[in-house]
Order: sequence, then C-alpha cells, then structure tokens
Amino acid sequence: MALTLMASSVASSWLSYVFVGQAYAQSTSLVACSQVSNRKYAVMVDRPASMLPQLREFLAIAAVPCHYLNTSMTFFGGFDNANASTFRANQLRELGIDAVVHSFLGKANDIPAALQASMVLVESTGETNTTIQQIRSLTGKNAIAATFNNRSVLLAAPLSSPASANAIASSLRNQRFSAQVISAALLAPNSNSSSPRNGTATTPRNNAATTYRVLVPNRNANTLTQVRAIAADAFPIKLNNVSYIQARTYTDVNNANRERDRLNIRFPGTIVIKD
Repeated sequence: MALTLMASSVASSWLSYVFVGQAYAQSTSLVACSQVSNRKYAVMVDRPASMLPQLREFLAIAAVPCHYLNTSMTFFGGFDNANASTFRANQLRELGIDAVVHSFLGKANDIPAALQASMVLVESTGETNTTIQQIRSLTGKNAIAATFNNRSVLLAAPLSSPASANAIASSLRNQRFSAQVISAALLAPNSNSSSPRNGTATTPRNNAATTYRVLVPNRNANTLTQVRAIAADAFPIKLNNVSYIQARTYTDVNNANRERDRLNIRFPGTIVIKD
C-alpha cells in the first residue's frame, strides 16, 4: 500500500481573544501542519482559521493556521498523552467545532474512536482535475490525487471526524461516486522513506519545528491550579532543579514572548526556553 502526496504550507501567528481569522493578517512564517508539533498527539480542525467562530482566549492563543494535504487547517496544540489531547479536542467539540486527534509521528492506538481522524477515499474515474472540482463543489472540502493499494484514488476531507467523513462519503455515493471512509492513521509516517511498511501507507517525515516553552515559576501549592485556569493542559517541570509550570508551547518565538509578557503580569518571573 503506498501513498504519494504533496503538502504545502501557510502562515502561523499569535492570536488574540477575538476571531482566530485575524491570524492571517499577522502571519510572518510558513508552516506545514506536520511540522507544528513534535509531540505524539496533535489536535486539529479541518477548517482554516478565518472560518472558525469566536473562541475563548486560551483556545484562540493555542490556534495556529497550517496546511496539510493541500488543505488549510488549524492546529490547536501538541500533547504527549491521549488524555490531554482528548481534553483539548472535547473543549472544541463543545463549541461545535469538528476537532480530531491525530499523530504525525506514527500510529496512536489510544485515541477515542469519536475523536480519531478520518478522510474520504474516492475511486478516480475519468479526468482527475474535473472529478476533484466536482468533489469540492459537492462537499465544500478539498480533494487531492493519490495512489492507494496501487490504484489511483482521490482523497477528500483530510483529518475529519468519523461522523463528518461518513456524511461526506454518503453524500458522494448519492451522486454516484464510489466513496468510502478510511482512517487518517494510514497516512502516519514511520520512516524517512515513502515506501510502505507493515501495511501502512507512509509519507516523508518532516523535521520538527523548534519549540519555545513558556514557563511559570512554581512558587506555591496553588500555582498549578491558577495556571490551569488559563491553560488547561499546563503541567509542572524541573529546569536546573528549579520548579516551573509549563503553560504553553509555540513554534514562533514572537508568539512565545507575547505570552510570556502576558503571563508575567500575573506570575512574575515567567520565562521562555528554546528546545
């Protein structure tokens, strides 16, 4: 089973407490979604930042516009465990946003079924570009050409929830397209080679982006609770034998510095470190 895909990138930026779409006007650097996080789990939304509703501050700050499989998406944080990623995805689901949990680093088998990322596979018939345009017109979702199981196919709605992907596939079948839902885990890279291994389709691994961590001094027993009221996935760490709370991570140093300055008002001594 093999899959060959090209992914481009769009800009990332810091987001204030209004509309996430403002990020595009402040963009300064390019990023592909798979480069945003070096964590095992990534929380993603299959919509561009400009099309998201108003968000609470802690979610707006976490949002990073990115591009995956030729589709504009929004990244909402990388996490080291399934519980933290599930918590963030469910925060977005409560707002009616179709968030999923996905791993760009390899298969993750402990993601809840409802939060797993899916996509729609459409059998390619006729002229590819014409079919892609038809799929986009019918579903409002992007589609790209690929090879899967040694046959030409089209992939639509990358990183959608299973429910959304099933609805899209059903709509396409009603229009006489041969469409089925597949797991986005089939796209998880397992090496620098695009050759399949153990039956899993692969794409080339991208080098992880530099991570800037915003750390709050852990001065007393209440600090963690206070920081988690602002950043729900904050956790304690040790740096040079000094106790801190890691509040957030960023791939853009300017974003990290802005968050440091904001938190420093309430938590003096907040710092930024570079991985």
